[in-house]
Amino acid sequence: MITVDGSMMEGGGQLLRMAPSYSAILGEPFRIHSIRAGRSRPGLRPQHLMTLRAAAELTEAELRGAELGSTTVTFKPKNIRGGNYRFDIGTAGSVTLLLQCLAPIAAYADRRVELHITGGTAVRWSPPTPFLKNIVWRAFDAMGLRCSLEVRRHGFYPKGGGEVKAVVEPTETLKPFLPNHEPVGTVYGVSLCGRLPRHVAERQAASTTETLNESGLKSRVSVSHLDGAEAPYSPGSLVCLWADNMFLGSDSLGERGKPAEKVGREAAASLVDQIRTGAVVDLHTSDHMILPCSLAEGESSFSTSRLTLHTLTAVELAKMFTGAEFRVMGREGQPATISCTGAGHTRK
Repeated sequence: MITVDGSMMEGGGQLLRMAPSYSAILGEPFRIHSIRAGRSRPGLRPQHLMTLRAAAELTEAELRGAELGSTTVTFKPKNIRGGNYRFDIGTAGSVTLLLQCLAPIAAYADRRVELHITGGTAVRWSPPTPFLKNIVWRAFDAMGLRCSLEVRRHGFYPKGGGEVKAVVEPTETLKPFLPNHEPVGTVYGVSLCGRLPRHVAERQAASTTETLNESGLKSRVSVSHLDGAEAPYSPGSLVCLWADNMFLGSDSLGERGKPAEKVGREAAASLVDQIRTGAVVDLHTSDHMILPCSLAEGESSFSTSRLTLHTLTAVELAKMFTGAEFRVMGREGQPATISCTGAGHTRK
């Protein structure tokens, strides 16, 4: 059994998402202690509890210590079962963070997995669904990990209630991740709002396009006004952007008192800054890529626009579970290159 110190490095929910994924895929039980020890409210929160329980359901796992506030959990997986699953996170808990744990597990199931999840699709401190679909899962696809995502209703804080359907196809062995360094052609994106006037999404899109154009970038930003049956339960807005031939993206959420123009400028400025580093993977997608790279057959290598503590934590956990070899060239907070000789894991 592998023992994980839940306070190591970043010391947050990321460890509680990645450890069950590795455990399930490799068939290796784990125990995690000191969960979120450095946080103001240590131990399991509702979002983390749902992640562990959902992973246990997919894998017929024996789960001990999975209670609110618990600081120690034991997870013993059995078989990864394909089929249809439904999970309701409750309120605005992040759908995408739950999928960060479940999608890699589902890829090693005995057959296709269909996940119906209710929760928040665009909430703070997590990637919104357009980011996951158009950047992270596009990078997964390059490795042979096939995922698709359909948003049936967006969910914003505080009520959440967003509805998504995710489908993950079974895979045998993942290919290494070796993205090409190419000039950015077009920046694509979406500006959306719900339970707010349509002009909010239009003003977000206009400021986004203006900022990108000032930097010499071509863009195609669509406007989406969610109303009628598609209207979210709580008002909200967002801008999400992605480069067409790289795995670079950015996003910005609307907030009460925050002008729509600022939302658009934030998203555009973040992407422009990352493009200027010459990297091919953005700072948030990078930590998502560590798990599949550590399991892949062969050597993966990619440059990231900024090396984060999240990514460095993911690297240490990957070493612990897989024995994969990593080389990180660069310092935290700066552009860096990450190389990984994967374990070459094959679905059992």
